[in-house]
Amino acid sequence: MFKTIQVLQKIQKIDLEILAVEEERKRYAAEIEAITAGIESGGQAIEEASAEIEGLRARIREADDRIAQSNAKVEKDEKRLNDIKNSKEMNALTKEISGANKAKRQCEQDKAALNAKVDEKTLVLKEKEEAFRAKNSELERLAKEAQVNGPAWQEAIDKNTEARDAIKAAIRPEILRKYEMIRAKRGGQGIALIKNETCQGCFIHLPPQVYIILKRGADELQFCPHCHRILYVENADPAEAV
Repeated sequence: MFKTIQVLQKIQKIDLEILAVEEERKRYAAEIEAITAGIESGGQAIEEASAEIEGLRARIREADDRIAQSNAKVEKDEKRLNDIKNSKEMNALTKEISGANKAKRQCEQDKAALNAKVDEKTLVLKEKEEAFRAKNSELERLAKEAQVNGPAWQEAIDKNTEARDAIKAAIRPEILRKYEMIRAKRGGQGIALIKNETCQGCFIHLPPQVYIILKRGADELQFCPHCHRILYVENADPAEAV
């Protein structure tokens, strides 16, 4: 069984190398997907911010129109002052002029507040646009790297798969199936070293006899009672070949 463990160690080393390449490829794909989604939402946010600013500017134009109307009314009413014949008419006209000036001041205050909001929203929009451009640059970089690295990733996977196929025949099919089943459930690691009577897969302390059995060269595979990985020790006695 010692030779079986040696073969499994080689297979696991290959499997972990394949897994590392696949994880790297998946990481790029996930980052590209996330950034693409961020760009889409960022573009929508820019459109919404731009529309909000345009709405504020439309209200500023309306305020300008009301200010102009108030100015025109005040100017017209002031020209009528020379034609006033009695105090009653004077009081009425003065009240109209005062009301127009008050309306004008209110519009000017509203306009100032709207301009402040436009400045605030414009700053936010600028930040969103900068973030949008940064995300596009990052997407371009990642996409280019993924394209450049793609052939090397595939070559590494193909090479390791070929090497794995060349050595897997050295162990019995049922053992390989057992290893692959454990590996699928344990993050790509189907076998684990025992060190200081501790499984290095789950870091749980094992009974001393398990270590002794493996050290002597077990006739059968030994499994961790906690994570169920196939166990091995370094420098075990090669008591059995496959």
